[in-house]
Amino acid sequence: TSIIKVNNIQNSSGTAYNFIKQVVQPSKLVQSSANTDTRPTGNAAFTDTGLTASITPSSSSSKVLIFCNGLFYMRRNEEVRFRFMRDSTAIMTMCGYAETSDGFFTMSAPSGYMDSPSTTSAVTYKLQFYAQSDYSAMRFNYGGSAGLGEASITLLEVAG
Repeated sequence: TSIIKVNNIQNSSGTAYNFIKQVVQPSKLVQSSANTDTRPTGNAAFTDTGLTASITPSSSSSKVLIFCNGLFYMRRNEEVRFRFMRDSTAIMTMCGYAETSDGFFTMSAPSGYMDSPSTTSAVTYKLQFYAQSDYSAMRFNYGGSAGLGEASITLLEVAG
């Protein structure tokens, strides 16, 4: 085995390379009481999950890596969609399909996406969801009778 130990990695001009420039600690959404959750506002309408975080990139060439965790509970939805938003712009949309069933099942939130905001101004990221038909049966971060639902979003600025 080989071990490489260095104090600093630099580019060819001698400038130090900082791969991860900053981390925005998780914005946590906790259901603190029984049977609470976030539900869509209607069929075929994107709804905020409540997960949101802001970051101000230090360079316009930086990338922002979005990490997200949480569960969607659903039944009788023919089509579901999830999307990450940067301010008011959709930057990634993911579709899923749920078999018609009386039982609930879970689907994980999109877990990651690398964005190129090309700015040094503050940007806000959030996760939204959508149910094509039976929106009343879809829930995000459902805590059940114990009220234990937790979800989070974390942002990392990555050197570009």
